[in-house]
Amino acid sequence: MVAFLFVNDSVQAAKRRDVDQLLETKECAECNLRGARLAGAELNGANLQSADLSQSNLRGVKLSGADLLTANLAEADLQEAQLSGANLKEANLKNSQLPSANLFRANLENADLQESNLEGADFRNANLRLANLTKAKAVAISLQGANLSSANLPMIDLKNAQLADASLEGANLQQANLESTKLNRANLKGANLDGVNLFRADLRGTQLDSTTKIDSKWLLVWEVVNRGIEGKDLVEADLSGANLEGLNLEGANLNGANLSEAYLFIVNLRGANLTDAKLSNTELRYADLSNTDLTNADLGNAELGNVNFQGANLANANLRTAKINDETRFDPKWRTVWEIINQGAAGRNLSGANLFNANLRGANFQRARLSGASLYNADLTGANLEQSILFQADLSNANLEGANLKIANLQEANLQGANLNGANLEGANLNQANLCGAIMPDGSQNVCE
Repeated sequence: MVAFLFVNDSVQAAKRRDVDQLLETKECAECNLRGARLAGAELNGANLQSADLSQSNLRGVKLSGADLLTANLAEADLQEAQLSGANLKEANLKNSQLPSANLFRANLENADLQESNLEGADFRNANLRLANLTKAKAVAISLQGANLSSANLPMIDLKNAQLADASLEGANLQQANLESTKLNRANLKGANLDGVNLFRADLRGTQLDSTTKIDSKWLLVWEVVNRGIEGKDLVEADLSGANLEGLNLEGANLNGANLSEAYLFIVNLRGANLTDAKLSNTELRYADLSNTDLTNADLGNAELGNVNFQGANLANANLRTAKINDETRFDPKWRTVWEIINQGAAGRNLSGANLFNANLRGANFQRARLSGASLYNADLTGANLEQSILFQADLSNANLEGANLKIANLQEANLQGANLNGANLEGANLNQANLCGAIMPDGSQNVCE
């Protein structure tokens, strides 16, 4: 035991000498600095080749231009460290902490950064050729102009990262997360992007070639972004989560296309065919959808601020929880539909309103006045029409399945061909109402006289 304590004391004494030497001379190649406390130290230009700095506290340390060739920095805390221009070639940075660190123009060729935390760090114009960043956390990292050619990046998290003008030629990015990443003009020739998440990633100007491995969905997105829509079959295309910012898609046939959660900021969709399209949770602010056909489209929870819908056909379109502002331009009919769905119409006077072909599923019309309103072919599934006044309203071919029509006034209403299956008609006034061919609450079809 005495011998062990003596050896341990000797090691600690040697480490203290190495720390003192480093602070005094900035020369400490192959030094044992494991676990050293050097937070905030001024070590610009220091020689630390092959030094052991594993598990050291280097938070905020100044190591700009330092030589850390083959140094061991595993599990070191380098948060907010200044390492611009440093030589970290073949350094071991596995499991290190580098949030907000500055590695501008640093040399990290063949460095090991596996499972390291690089969140918010500055790696602009850095050399990361052949570096290993497997499972690294690199959220919001800056890698503009960086060289990542032949780097190993599987399962890296690059959400919101900046990779404009970076070279990723021949890099392995399998199953990486590139959500909302800026990849403008990045070189991805020969890169492996199998299983990569490119949700809302900016692919404008990104370079691919025949050797780039990329899922077919994202290849289509890349082609639309960089080559346009001419000759593309976009019917029922999967463009969910795609970043199509600023594109000209005027007149495009997107019938049945999946654009849910896509980023369509300032997109031109004038006259496009968006029938049956999925646009839920889509970002459409400032987009032009004038004269588009949005029949049966799902716009649930979409961002519609400053969107132009003038002349658009929104027959049976879902506008539930869609977000608009004062600058969103709807034709009057569809603005009324949006208001009914999202604000309710209890007690509202909608006499003579034009609501035919509208999607009004689950809307609250309790005690609303709808005399003479046109609700032809409207979807009123599950709507609350209790005590509403529907005198002479046109509800022909309307879907009222499961609707609450308790004590409603349906006198002289036209319900020809309407679906009333499961509807509550308790106390409703059906005097002289036209029920020819209507499906009744019990599921039977009323016979025309």
